[in-house]
Amino acid sequence: MPQVNLDRDGRVGEALYRTRLLVNRTPHFSRSTRKEANRALDILEGQLGLNQVNAVAAARGIELLNRAHSSLAFGLMRNQDFADRFGSALRRLGLRGITDRLDEVPHSVMALPIPGPIGEREHRDDLPAEERVDAEGNPLPPPPGFY
Repeated sequence: MPQVNLDRDGRVGEALYRTRLLVNRTPHFSRSTRKEANRALDILEGQLGLNQVNAVAAARGIELLNRAHSSLAFGLMRNQDFADRFGSALRRLGLRGITDRLDEVPHSVMALPIPGPIGEREHRDDLPAEERVDAEGNPLPPPPGFY
């Protein structure tokens, strides 16, 4: 039987740890970005283990993380456990988890995949390698998923 991690704070802590690794090991972040992001992660980690999240402190942490680098905050909001644990702080900031937003728009035109070629044309990824060329006749890179 597979081991299931039922500790939500543990899973949120793991997501925060992965974010901290990203912050400290990404070479293009400046020293001030790292400092601000680590301070935000410290605030958020301080909320773990409590019965109830302090919405003001957690909102401050999320806002600091967003100010440090928005991709860090949105990466965490994509994590369902993080969005559940810090839901009150996200609502205080007017944000929600990404999964909540995707659940709201399943029938939106923007949520539909982009259609392929129209008519009898084949998609260029389905063409043989010798026919996969750009406008100047140069070969195109291999389709996604092929190495």
